[in-house]
Amino acid sequence: MFRAFIDTVKKIYFSPNIVLWLVILLLPVGTSIFMVEFFSARIILHVPIGIVRQDASLLADKLENALRSDPVLDVVQECSDIGECEHAVIRGDLQAFLVIPYNMERRALRLETPVIPVFSSGQNYLTNSFALKEIRAVVTNVGEGLFTAGIDNPVQVELHSVGNLEGNYQGFLGLGLVSAIFHLAAILGAVYVFSFPFRDHTVRWMIGRAGKSRAVLMCATMLPLIVVQWLAFMAVYAYAHSTLTPMTFREFVLVSAGQLAMILACTGAGATFVGITGNMRMATSVAGVIGGPAFAFAGQTFPLMAMPFVVRCFAYLLPLTHLLKVQSAMLVGPAGSAHAWDSIVTLLFMGLFWQLLATRLLYVRWFASKRKELNWVRQHGSAKDKIKAALGVVADDLNPANYGIGNRHGARNTERLHLNLMNPQMNRDEENRPPEVSDD
Repeated sequence: MFRAFIDTVKKIYFSPNIVLWLVILLLPVGTSIFMVEFFSARIILHVPIGIVRQDASLLADKLENALRSDPVLDVVQECSDIGECEHAVIRGDLQAFLVIPYNMERRALRLETPVIPVFSSGQNYLTNSFALKEIRAVVTNVGEGLFTAGIDNPVQVELHSVGNLEGNYQGFLGLGLVSAIFHLAAILGAVYVFSFPFRDHTVRWMIGRAGKSRAVLMCATMLPLIVVQWLAFMAVYAYAHSTLTPMTFREFVLVSAGQLAMILACTGAGATFVGITGNMRMATSVAGVIGGPAFAFAGQTFPLMAMPFVVRCFAYLLPLTHLLKVQSAMLVGPAGSAHAWDSIVTLLFMGLFWQLLATRLLYVRWFASKRKELNWVRQHGSAKDKIKAALGVVADDLNPANYGIGNRHGARNTERLHLNLMNPQMNRDEENRPPEVSDD
């Protein structure tokens, strides 16, 4: 028994099967090592921030120079008022901005402890922590140069969140996970549906059911999939959003439009994978490798500006990245509506591209599979033809009159037919037996 166990293990796991070891060992280990090395060793540098300067004192100059010379922070914009920098945060141009208040140096010398407000994006806890920690360190170093004996921190920092006043980062993360799940489900759903005819070798039959029109077959396969997943996505998102704040009608319309565009892009991508590979196994593998880690690269958990250029390009090719931008813009209030349209337009172009590419590839693949199935039938015949050839009957063999059923010889002939089918040896003996003579 032990030897049989060893032989079975060798047969299953040590036969030439590269795909098996790729799935159970190389893919999870390689992906895990890459993710750990990437997210643990990567240092966030050049976090884009803005400055709203209301004070023209020497202390304000020192503070601005210290911020510009810091390696972690990158002062990319000096705003005239708070509203200008707030819109830049909503657009994603800035991660945070600080306001240098009026009479900051005078109030510090009077031991009044002025407070510098820092406004950061309310949806990325990791980057906010880096930015706030570095701004506090810079402000503390500058404040130590003041002659304010008896006060450890003559200038303090106060954090404010743009679009997330309650600091509910878990809610924002939950909404992102919902979108990531439907992002992957849309790709896999399209792979599953469009690969059925190739797996079951029923392309010719499906085209026949569609009135011999590949366009009808494409629409009949794609449209129900898009509608079902879009409606389910909207319902689950509305339920998850209720944990934060109720959605307004304008927000519902914009987010729904973005979700529809993402479903269009994802289903088109899944159908494209089927058109390229032509089978369910390979298409599912490609969809899983691309869509599985999408949430890690979409900018919700790790800032896009800190990613390498190649990884950042991959992130912008994912529909999920642009949908999360739409959701983020809408969650900060009415000010984000204008910035959400840019991402929606990008998603619509992505959906149009993937749908057209999938249509073209599937048209070619369907035509080739149809010819292949037709050639197979011509060479080997259909199942009905094989049965008829084995029975040695003609096309109208289902007519009872052909077996003499209805006269007194019919029962004998029908019984003989059944015996011949059940016992070939009896059939050969019947051939050598002389014909029976009727009493008539």
